[in-house]
Amino acid sequence: MNEINQEIISLAKNELNIKRLRKIINMIFQDENINQHTQLNIVITNDEYLRELNLRFKNLYSPTDVLSFSFDNDLLPENISILGDVYLSLDRAEEQAVQYKVSLQNEIERLMIHGILHLVGYTHDDKDNYKDMTNKTEYYLNQIDKIKT
Repeated sequence: MNEINQEIISLAKNELNIKRLRKIINMIFQDENINQHTQLNIVITNDEYLRELNLRFKNLYSPTDVLSFSFDNDLLPENISILGDVYLSLDRAEEQAVQYKVSLQNEIERLMIHGILHLVGYTHDDKDNYKDMTNKTEYYLNQIDKIKT
């Protein structure tokens, strides 16, 4: 039996194509050599929730579009693996979709990819890392059109 351990939790009302988001997650897991049984949560929420998380964990009182929280698997039994949680602000995504002239679905996909890439080790803390992460995000965005949904 093929058990899927990736959850998309929507705390904000939306009409996103969740099946497509799941396929993107699976594509990233395959390309990044992450076991398909690894647990991952994608939480779609609002500005206020991300503002609270940003304050609590980064000491910043401002909304943000995406936050990623990795998990220390050293504390788990060998047969359990958790990649982490990615929180997306639907409010930010809606504004950015208008700003970038893309669909809400596309912007959520971009943010989700960005958050997952943080969990697998990509950063944008300097110019080279920023370029690598941007290129990898664009790579996955370009691959999305090849996915049948």
